[in-house]
Amino acid sequence: MKKLSSGAEAILYEDGDVVIKYRKKKSYRIKEIDEPIRYHRTKAEFQALKRCNETGINVPSPIKISKEGDKLYMSKIDGKQMDYSFSLSNMSQIGEMVASMHTEGVIHGDLTTANILINRSGAVIIDFGLSYFSRKDEDRATDIAMLKSALRSRHPKEAEDAYRLFIASYRKRLGKEFKGVETHLKDIERRRRYHENG
Repeated sequence: MKKLSSGAEAILYEDGDVVIKYRKKKSYRIKEIDEPIRYHRTKAEFQALKRCNETGINVPSPIKISKEGDKLYMSKIDGKQMDYSFSLSNMSQIGEMVASMHTEGVIHGDLTTANILINRSGAVIIDFGLSYFSRKDEDRATDIAMLKSALRSRHPKEAEDAYRLFIASYRKRLGKEFKGVETHLKDIERRRRYHENG
């Protein structure tokens, strides 16, 4: 078993064609609190991946959760982080994928360019560790605003064109429901500009 990466919340291991996500124990939490929290988050991630996978959205296929509830087994996905293989040609696909995800009631919770892989089949959304189920327009808008912020930070020269392609595809896929999301997006943008201007 090969260690792939280690973050604040989890460690990723590779075992053949399977990736294992182990949620770390938190020493500052007592066992009776820590274990249910880790189990709940692992289960929520499994369910989000399952919902997306069943509806044809490009995400890792969930396989199982360990008996202890601290490990999530899923299919290995080849590809490079979008940060290192950025192309405007992927943005329309990503817009459609995110809209499909939101239509299924899945909010990613950490939708950044670091959590999108690019491979031969196009884009794959990964790391649903902060995901949850919601159909609120505000939650959908927050997901989109996070991606927009990541584009501005990581790809400032292409960010405007990238977002335009993304949101056009997202709007087309979401249909009439986009109106409410758009209202919240405008509100988020107003607040961003207010804070930037002091």
